[in-house]
Amino acid sequence: MSIRTFLLCLLASLAFVLPLRAQNIGTVTFGFDSSVLDPSARAEIKEIAGRLLSSPSYKPTVVVGFTDAVGSQGYNQQLGLARARSVQKALIAEGVPVSRIGAVGSRGKNELLVAVAGPEKRNRRVTVTLDDIFAACRSWRDLGLTEASVGAELAQDLRSRLAEAAGAYEQLRRSGVNGPAYQMAGAAREDCGTAVGFRDDAVRKVEYAQRCLCNFARMKVALQAN
Repeated sequence: MSIRTFLLCLLASLAFVLPLRAQNIGTVTFGFDSSVLDPSARAEIKEIAGRLLSSPSYKPTVVVGFTDAVGSQGYNQQLGLARARSVQKALIAEGVPVSRIGAVGSRGKNELLVAVAGPEKRNRRVTVTLDDIFAACRSWRDLGLTEASVGAELAQDLRSRLAEAAGAYEQLRRSGVNGPAYQMAGAAREDCGTAVGFRDDAVRKVEYAQRCLCNFARMKVALQAN
């Protein structure tokens, strides 16, 4: 079977795949102007930790703090970060390995859930997600996958990325566009196809999985700028 026939068959079989996105694990809310965890927050963190521990994943866990609209931008940025760090420490105390926690950050009073100028508890939150975007991928070696990362979840993501990259490449080819997006789509299609083709116990499976994830991220960035 040629690579073109293989890709066409794979695209047809994956037509139902939803777009990849960050997977939400849970949300913790806070009192006004506070980064202290109350009993309900600690209960939610316990549940989040249970979800993380029961579902091992190669994806980095991202902890992001938010505030309501009261106060200055700078103050709320720091408050959001303090809330995120409180959740990070509590997750580790619940048994989540330090290595499972990826980025910890703050968006302050940006991205309000409820668009009000006054106090609103639903805006005072920390989200815990499994990140699916590797936009900061400078090199595929930065992703840090290991043989333990290989499994059903990674295999499904590789197939999904292969389908999307092949579709983007074909669309750009037909349009006659030969820029960074086209080049990255071609690279992602090639590396994701190679990664999918390897058996799980193949020595180079991890390497090409990292190449796939990295070039896919670069492709997404290039497509947005296209």
